[in-house]
Amino acid sequence: MPPLSILLVEDDDIDAMKLSRAISRAQVEIGEVRVCKYAEEALQMLDIWTPGCIFLDYQLPKTNGLELLKAVKKRAPHLPVIVLTSHGDERLAVEMMKAGALDYFPKSEVTPEKLTKAFHTMSQMLEMEKGREVAENELAEKEEFINKVALLSPNIIYVIDIENWTNIFHNKQIWKILGYSECEVETDTRKGLSRIINEQDQHTFREHYNHMRYRVKDAEVVEKEFRLKHKDNSEIWIITREVPFKRNARGRVQEVLGTAIDITSRKIAERELIQAKKDAEEATRIKSDFLSTMSHEIRTPMNAIIGFTDLLLSSGFTFTGEEKQHLNTIKYSADNLLVILNDILDFSKIEAGKFGLESFEFDLREKLGYLMKTFEIRAREKSIDFTFDCSSEVPQIVMGDPYRLNQIMVNLIGNAIKFTEEGGFVKVTVQLEQDHGDDIDLKIAVTDSGIGISENKLSVIFDSFSQAHNNNAVRNFGGTGLGLSITRKITELMNGSISASSTLGEGSAFTVVLNFGKGSTSYEEEKTDAPSTLSLKGHRILAAEDILANQILLKHLLNKWEAEFVICNNGKEVLHVLETSDFDLILMDIQMPVMDGVTAMKKIQSSYPRHQNVPVIALTADTFAEKTPEIAACNFSGFVTKPFKAEELIRVISQHLKIQAPAAQAALS
Repeated sequence: MPPLSILLVEDDDIDAMKLSRAISRAQVEIGEVRVCKYAEEALQMLDIWTPGCIFLDYQLPKTNGLELLKAVKKRAPHLPVIVLTSHGDERLAVEMMKAGALDYFPKSEVTPEKLTKAFHTMSQMLEMEKGREVAENELAEKEEFINKVALLSPNIIYVIDIENWTNIFHNKQIWKILGYSECEVETDTRKGLSRIINEQDQHTFREHYNHMRYRVKDAEVVEKEFRLKHKDNSEIWIITREVPFKRNARGRVQEVLGTAIDITSRKIAERELIQAKKDAEEATRIKSDFLSTMSHEIRTPMNAIIGFTDLLLSSGFTFTGEEKQHLNTIKYSADNLLVILNDILDFSKIEAGKFGLESFEFDLREKLGYLMKTFEIRAREKSIDFTFDCSSEVPQIVMGDPYRLNQIMVNLIGNAIKFTEEGGFVKVTVQLEQDHGDDIDLKIAVTDSGIGISENKLSVIFDSFSQAHNNNAVRNFGGTGLGLSITRKITELMNGSISASSTLGEGSAFTVVLNFGKGSTSYEEEKTDAPSTLSLKGHRILAAEDILANQILLKHLLNKWEAEFVICNNGKEVLHVLETSDFDLILMDIQMPVMDGVTAMKKIQSSYPRHQNVPVIALTADTFAEKTPEIAACNFSGFVTKPFKAEELIRVISQHLKIQAPAAQAALS
């Protein structure tokens, strides 16, 4: 018990002194003792100080102890008060005890022992009172908490009797959700509930509670979605979570405890998302159709432009300097247009998830060597010091996709040369980053002394349609703003990484880390034994192509390769020729008048069993053709995309005729 503070209300100084002496001798630790002579003084004291108990003389000037006791109890109902009087009077004692006094002492009977006993009794009563107050407070807090949870919760909370269809409890939130006042809808009957259940969900509602009543185990939570009717006849979706709350004598669920939340906004969002998905799919289809058409319409005439330009430049004819310059300008412009077109189409393929990767063995040093020779010419034109260093630790033969590696290198080296002024340098290094045993990580770095990239642009240069420089630079250097974005995406598809560092006005460095499998030695042996010349002599080839310029190009190439061939204008002519003649390989354009290549291919497979094993190479200006379900189902032996290089066409033909493909120079000789 802490030290007991006491207020003594006594107008007699001698009695006050005697009582103070008795209090000090009691077997209780006493704290501060204050003495007041008058009732008014005592009440003023209670305004500024609360003692542990009060000793109160019954007979006081201007008033009596009973009136003061009543005033004290109004202010502090639980404050212990012991009444003192000069004469013992049982009637007076009863009156004081009724008014709330703890005890009643005649002054002559006050002793330290009696006070000690009174103080202990007082302590016990105070402890009991504190415990009661704590329990009451806790109970009140719990009731308030439960009421707040139930009544202020945004969720619907309810208990319903599903046997008698009566409402046991609900927290009124359902009315707010449905827009009703509580008196407008009666839910104590089956009829009342049916009024707020959407007509389309009435059957579901009945089945759900039939299931709850007969099949659900205790503590099993059942979720269900329902549609309710708002006051304005709009549709409100709720999801309920319910458990059995009470069972009847036969063990069937009688009462159900449930919570429900309004999921209308979620349902609306779901519908909007489904519609947005349909709209996006339709937009993607329209975009794919547009790109497919654009690809075909642009690439078809470009096939003739690039093909005949290459033929003229490699024909051995003697051209004047100006004529040769004109041809090179045509070739350069066509190649640039093709790069831009390929960037757009590659980006679309990646977006559509139709960007494929190959994996086969190739000579890495040879592939990079050819590429470097191509860029040496461009670098020489700008007097750029172009160097290439491939570490001796890098394997000769690797397994992977050389075409995508080439695409990455062309983008990075092409950018480096494009943005480097005359007299600068571009350096390409290839190093072994890590050897994993069966595969390796190669680190390829392209460094230049070009115009550089500002720090605030480095974070966005790999974003789609983003360029590192202002409009003047774009006009000076050109480009779609897709090259680095495509490079990054290809790198990621190859499970690699790409990074860049640069200082504006000083140059840039791009670093790519790619993983390749290790190649076998048999590839080198096969390469060593490959013939240096190629001839299709003795092989019969059927070609279907409707564009006259492309027919002329094909005739020139097939004549050069000494093949026997027949050129058809459409698929119908192909079928007519196949009725009487046999061929070793068919080149089939996809889009042709009268009968397209896909229809002709299906006819060959279904109605021309003699030719079912003849390899058919699809010629198409549509870069999406290979991934189109209808075309993929035709099982073409291979695809060549227009505009094609002569070496690409002969490579595919030689693969399917089991002929070793020569170097590109031999194909064009």
